[in-house]
Amino acid sequence: MNLSCLLCYQASPAPVCHWCEHDIFFFSAKEHGHNLLSFGPVGRHVKHSSYNGLSVLALHTYPITTLIHGFKFQHSLTSGKVLAKWFVGKQQHLVHHTPQVSHNAAQLLLPVPLSSWRLATRHYNQAAVLAKSIGGALNIPICTNWAIRQGMSAQHHLGKAQRLQHAKQVFSLTPQCIDKLVASNPALKCIAIVDDVITTGVTVNALASLLKARYPQLSIIVWAMTFTPPPKSSLLTARMAAR
Repeated sequence: MNLSCLLCYQASPAPVCHWCEHDIFFFSAKEHGHNLLSFGPVGRHVKHSSYNGLSVLALHTYPITTLIHGFKFQHSLTSGKVLAKWFVGKQQHLVHHTPQVSHNAAQLLLPVPLSSWRLATRHYNQAAVLAKSIGGALNIPICTNWAIRQGMSAQHHLGKAQRLQHAKQVFSLTPQCIDKLVASNPALKCIAIVDDVITTGVTVNALASLLKARYPQLSIIVWAMTFTPPPKSSLLTARMAAR
């Protein structure tokens, strides 16, 4: 049976045709490094005082933005599966070809929490869906009840300073958090916070700060599907040149 591409709607045997996949700006270890915090156009823009590693699938530009939007706002779980599959492939390649990554691989996935009111309207936490798909493929356990997000306001319309203040107010760890997992697994050293989109890094940094205060012995990294560059980012110039 022929399927239609989620992006261009042309007949395709896969959810995203190879033409559209080729048009996506994927981050690569060869060009951008295995840790994007060390890559200037990303590391200079995101707040990362409380976590020490960032792995992102792609730049948040068209056409992958269509997948993100469909996944978050149009209940397209297929889009989420495509994103997770691509990210799994990226991580498998990194582990097999980058010693630094294989020696500090994530052992537990923690999806960014969704507020109760947002969960009631969306019916699923997109970060948790991604974490479950990625964790299942990579054989990494996940914990979804580790933190709480309160309030009703969204962050996508806020500036960086407003996001920082907002994040400090809305997030808290649950009473149990990952206490049992840490106590039962002395070998647990590295955890990954999973999110769909990284813009300023404020959200994941606030969550990492809470985790760091409670579990100072753990290394914290962040896994995300896309990174939103600032308007004058050199990444956008490179993107346009590539086209």
